[in-house]
Amino acid sequence: MQSRFAALTRVTLVTSLLFLAKPASASDYSHTCRSADGNYEMNDDSLSRANSDASSNQEISYTTLKETILKRETGYCITKTGKKYDFEFKSYTRRIKFSDGADPIELDMVCEMASDGLPANEVCRKNVSTSKTGDQSNGGGSDVGKPAPGTQGWMHNGSEMKLVASGKQRRFVYESPRSALKSVGVKRGDTVFEGSRDGNDYSGTAYIFKKGCDPQGYPVTGSVSSDERTISMAGQRPHINDDCRVGRYSDDTLVFELPGIE
Repeated sequence: MQSRFAALTRVTLVTSLLFLAKPASASDYSHTCRSADGNYEMNDDSLSRANSDASSNQEISYTTLKETILKRETGYCITKTGKKYDFEFKSYTRRIKFSDGADPIELDMVCEMASDGLPANEVCRKNVSTSKTGDQSNGGGSDVGKPAPGTQGWMHNGSEMKLVASGKQRRFVYESPRSALKSVGVKRGDTVFEGSRDGNDYSGTAYIFKKGCDPQGYPVTGSVSSDERTISMAGQRPHINDDCRVGRYSDDTLVFELPGIE
């Protein structure tokens, strides 16, 4: 009897160790929507009032009238060990109808979905895109030709920018730098901000450029406007001397704008 118990204990221990040795689960998934007025939000298709007390914030039933996909990309990541893990990103607008009180309400939600199947114990070596779609409509109507909020068409101090989004992570890169920046070596793809978005709040690191010097980063914080078309962030900007050292700091505000669509 004792030997059978010992054998069972050994089997249980080995099984537990094998379970613990399994790869980590998917590292990132988010699916959020927010109304242009900032009063309502969705998390995984559950609609509720934004900025409400958690104990009193009830889920609201709604009907989807129309969805317009602005951008979608799917593909896979190749890790250093040669394994492949799928990813997907989609930005779209969703028009919904619901009742919150006596009167029915119709409004548009700006949505982002990002799914990254990379386990926490793996490192991505290369992203491979298998499909990309631009503006197309699902459910009537079309927004072809309009820039996708959160992707291309942003402007910053006369330069055209691209906003790269993955989950909560955000990064602004130059798409077409203005001529003054090109003269100091700024080129397409250079990063001017990298950080994260939490609700309407942005925080992270902004970068300035000086010819012959490495980009100099400094912390900034700010927020996005209720219509999702202006992002403003402020911080203490360093001024770089000719020897590439910081000479002083001054107040600075970065503004990224998505021009209006006619």
